[in-house]
Amino acid sequence: MRVRRQEVLDEVVRGDEAVVLSGGQILRLSALAHSIRALSCQWIELADLAGALAERHGEPDGDPVEALRPMVADLASAGLLETRE
Repeated sequence: MRVRRQEVLDEVVRGDEAVVLSGGQILRLSALAHSIRALSCQWIELADLAGALAERHGEPDGDPVEALRPMVADLASAGLLETRE
């Protein structure tokens, strides 16, 4: 799977977190969610994204790609990421 961030109407970054305006909603992004968007300005393979996140935030328990899938799905359903198989 590959992911790429979707454009938002506005974004405010404070430290490692962000608040975005997208689709008429204001959404607060955790440090991990903000990093996912920051690292996916261009299409990126999920495995490469998981590796970059592990460098930035530390290794997760278990398989990093599988640990990342639910967050990618949540961000995609909120309209903040686009995915392709």
